[in-house]
Amino acid sequence: MSVEFHHGAGSVERCYPPDCLSDNHDHHQLLVGLDGRVDVEVEGRGAAVVPGGVCVIPAAATHHYLGLGIDNRCRVLDLPVGQDAIDALFERIRFLCLSPEEARGLDDDALLARLGGAPPWYGPRLNMARLTRLVQDDPAAPWSLARLAEAASLSERQLRRSIFEATSQSPWQWLQGQRLARAERLLITGDATITEIALACGFADGAQFSRHFRRWRGMTPSDFRRRP
Repeated sequence: MSVEFHHGAGSVERCYPPDCLSDNHDHHQLLVGLDGRVDVEVEGRGAAVVPGGVCVIPAAATHHYLGLGIDNRCRVLDLPVGQDAIDALFERIRFLCLSPEEARGLDDDALLARLGGAPPWYGPRLNMARLTRLVQDDPAAPWSLARLAEAASLSERQLRRSIFEATSQSPWQWLQGQRLARAERLLITGDATITEIALACGFADGAQFSRHFRRWRGMTPSDFRRRP
C-alpha cells in the first residue's frame, strides 16, 4: 500500500512500497517522479519513473509498480474519463520527460498543458517492476543470470550493473530476496507446509529455506508463522 499526502487541489504525493503491486481503475492517471525511483509497467510497457519522468496511464490499463528505496516520491493526478481534452492526452500509454523543477512546480492545469510538448522518456533500461513480477510469478524457475538477462532484454553485464544501481545488490542477492518475499506472503496467507513453500519458491528443501529465512527475518519460518 502506498503512503499518500496531498500536493494541491487535485494531485497527491505518494511513496510506493518495495513490493510489486498491481492496479486497474476506471479513471486516467498521471504518475510524475519527484524523488527516488518507482518502476512502472503498463500493459507490458515499462520505464523507471525518476525525478521529471512522467507515466501516462489510460483508464482500464492494468499496471504494476515497484518502489525502489524508502525515499521515492511521486506526484499522482487522477482524471475522469469522458472529457475530450483529457481523453486525448490519454489515448495511449506514454512515458514523457519534464525537468524536475517542472514536475514539482507546475500546478495541475499547467502540468496537463505541458504534456503536449514533452519529449519521450526512456529512463534506465532495466524495468525492475517487470522483472520482479516475472520472478515472483514463478519463483521456483531455474533463474540463472543468463535467464534473468534474457527476460530483461539485457546482457549479463548490463543486468549486473543495472540491478546493483537499483538495489545495491548482486543479481543473486536480489533473486534470493524475491524468493524469500514470496515465501513470506505464502506463510501469511496460506496453509502449505514449510517444505511445500520452500519448493514452490525455488529452495532445494525446507532446511535450506529455513536457513535463508532466519538470516533474512531473524526467526525461522515456523516461528514467523506462529506470531500473533
